[in-house]
Amino acid sequence: MFRRRKRKNITVNETQPETPPPDRVPVIDKSPPVTASNHQETKTSPLLSDAFKSTIEKAADRSRSELASVGKLKPMAFFVQADGTMKTVSFSLKGEYQKDALIRRIREKALAEKISTVIILTERDDEKTAVLSGISPGMKGSASISYSFDNKTKTVTSWKTTWLNQPVQNVLLDGIFDKKD
Repeated sequence: MFRRRKRKNITVNETQPETPPPDRVPVIDKSPPVTASNHQETKTSPLLSDAFKSTIEKAADRSRSELASVGKLKPMAFFVQADGTMKTVSFSLKGEYQKDALIRRIREKALAEKISTVIILTERDDEKTAVLSGISPGMKGSASISYSFDNKTKTVTSWKTTWLNQPVQNVLLDGIFDKKD
């Protein structure tokens, strides 16, 4: 919370020098205030990105804990409320009918509980790699997780999270925050 307050103070301090009335008189001759406004918009977006990335990293930590306790990663859904509360649900898909029902249930839960972010953990075809795909209104992102687990000692021997440049398409996330109702 301290960082958020600090960032808000920085934003307030940055906007104060641009607002004095004497600087607004030659608006036609000065284009830097417009550039500064655009610059402020780009500063705001990374703050949202950082919060979104932080949420995905929190889901990755929970996935690592699951791996340590169970010995393998299972497909999971993470539902994050606006206050940061995260609920985790494991699931399995055995057929197309179950897949459709799961998609419907994820959407219903997101709407009913006013979820702000939904993250899905899925395994890739190759062993020891998983993908976290997340969505919130106006934002999508994905991270790949490479890991190793020692069955003898029941410990996670390696864990590496890599951010992907493009979000991975996940049908479980499609249309969650679309306004069709």
